[in-house]
Amino acid sequence: MLAQFPAVGAFALAIALVLAPAAQYGPRAPAAPKAPTAPKAPSSQDGGSGKSKSSKSVRPAGFWYGTKKAPAKKKGAIRVAAYNVENLFDGVDDPALQGEYDDIKMVTKEGRLQALADAIERLDADILCVEEIESLECLTWFRDKYLKKLGYEHAYSEDVGYYRGVEQGCLSRFPIVSHKTYVAESLEDMVGKRDGEGWTTKKGESEDKFQRSPLRLDFDVDGYRLTLFAVHYKAGGKAFAYQREGEALQPIEFVKDILKEDPAANVAVLGDFNASPSDKTTKAFVEAGFRSAYDFRVTKKGNTKDLYTTHDSGRAIDFIMMSKGMADDAVASSFFVLSVVHPASDYDWRKDPEKEKVPPGYASDHYPIAIDIMPKDGPAKPAAPAKGKAPAGEPAPAKDKAPAKAPEGDGADED
Repeated sequence: MLAQFPAVGAFALAIALVLAPAAQYGPRAPAAPKAPTAPKAPSSQDGGSGKSKSSKSVRPAGFWYGTKKAPAKKKGAIRVAAYNVENLFDGVDDPALQGEYDDIKMVTKEGRLQALADAIERLDADILCVEEIESLECLTWFRDKYLKKLGYEHAYSEDVGYYRGVEQGCLSRFPIVSHKTYVAESLEDMVGKRDGEGWTTKKGESEDKFQRSPLRLDFDVDGYRLTLFAVHYKAGGKAFAYQREGEALQPIEFVKDILKEDPAANVAVLGDFNASPSDKTTKAFVEAGFRSAYDFRVTKKGNTKDLYTTHDSGRAIDFIMMSKGMADDAVASSFFVLSVVHPASDYDWRKDPEKEKVPPGYASDHYPIAIDIMPKDGPAKPAAPAKGKAPAGEPAPAKDKAPAKAPEGDGADED
């Protein structure tokens, strides 16, 4: 456990996250958002298809989870967000991606591009970390064509060595002063960090490195320093829990190193954890002293599951885990999940790999999450709107090497 953080009990995550009430941190917002009006959601025990096994009725496409309208942002606050945009590919052929993983086969359709842009505009994040972006070139193209009025002057993404060619990236209204990926980082030394109960026992072969390396981003908001680790942990259910736990432990160690230098540093690990609140991958952060952004949600009492579901399988698997310094600056009741269109309950993504049958307005199988941070050193001043060009000095990732070999049984249908 981090010496700089207060002790956290074994069951703290249940309080911190979506399924249990928790004490308020500061005053409540004037009005709590209401879950989108719709028929009762089907069971999520269907492996992710959204189709109910217990009912023959079909729930129509619509806004099932989250809140459709983002809450107002306090003057001077920084909105930090994460969003898995589900395989955002441009129309430029990457020669390193061929055969089964040819990127031209994955070009994102216009309807989804428009829906993603709509969600990002409604989100109104100042710093948006994204997962499943093809490249920096793709990200800047998408920004310049669809988000050019939103002020994202700074953009970055970098190859993480993943065989499918997707990576983490960032759009920001504030300068990105430095960045780093961890492609060669080994997870073997994380074995000794598995202290306590609840860890998964290693069975068979497991990767000793990140499947998709974290992207570290350092920001300067008029003197307020902020460090974010954008992550996308391995998908695949319980069979890959051991690897996800290792992928979670390593960023915890990265943050420890930062806090040794500055115990009050503002740091967060955020993105697609591919793990639920009760999984050790997620619990490891709380047990290490991190504060979950879910602590700062508006509505904490009653059945809030639909308000804080982040994936169309009916689960909460996207998180923002903050150091004490950053959590101390979090605005009370500011965390939210933004609603996007969910397919009808009889839709099966396994039979629609190219997203030909998704409903109008469908953006992604994930929902954006966000929290507002109030800088202690003064109000934030967003940068001027983008002028349609990628910022100078932010290099594109190298694309001249062949993608890593795909592990057996793992494919393009990952979260």
